[in-house]
Amino acid sequence: MNSLLKKAIAECLGTFVLVFVACGAAVFTDTVVGAALAFGLVIVAMAFTIGNISGCHINPAVSLAMAIRKEITWKEFAVYVCAQVVGAVLGSLMLALVTRQFANLGGNVIQPVLYSEAGKLDFMSYFGAFVAEVVLTFIFVFVIIGATDKKFGNGKIAGFIIGLTLVLVHLIGINLTGTSVNPARSLAPAIFQAFGDNTQSLKQVWIWLLAPLAGGALAAFVYPIVFGKKDAKAETKEETNENKED
Repeated sequence: MNSLLKKAIAECLGTFVLVFVACGAAVFTDTVVGAALAFGLVIVAMAFTIGNISGCHINPAVSLAMAIRKEITWKEFAVYVCAQVVGAVLGSLMLALVTRQFANLGGNVIQPVLYSEAGKLDFMSYFGAFVAEVVLTFIFVFVIIGATDKKFGNGKIAGFIIGLTLVLVHLIGINLTGTSVNPARSLAPAIFQAFGDNTQSLKQVWIWLLAPLAGGALAAFVYPIVFGKKDAKAETKEETNENKED
């Protein structure tokens, strides 16, 4: 099977699991900790299953950062994002089928803590949500880059580090935006919730698309400023191994 096709299937499957399991947990649990753990544990599980195939991005913001860092090609980036969106769509549809409703599939919405004193959405509500998502995604992707940076040799425990970081950002983000940090994870539920006459997430979807991508790109640009460029020897060895696999 073609190497890129394998990666696409892995990304599709991983994103499907993320949306069905983690968004499903967010729908069924009333606790912030429970929802946060669900997202983090899915990342840990998927990292140790599809990580060696595709890198387990299952998030367009992560794929964008890796493309900027030249960890993947822009062609791979396009394929990854398409696969992630398909996986998210299938995950949302499966969740809707199981719960027999479309109104609540774990879509993101600006939370009341960001509302105005009058209890309404205003400019600062949208601004606060956007900034929160940029910062949370920056933290998440920055840790991913660091945990997978070959010059530090954290590869064996990277899945745990990344999963726990996702738990961390959810612990604060759930009460702000529901925590997106992932355009694919947010887009599919927003679309299908509209079929259940719940359009709030879809109306705000530009935040859940643009802010995580901005945060991911920012992390990719800031990381080498802080920790330096990639190890040239490690990069050459990696490219050699990839050529052998192809």
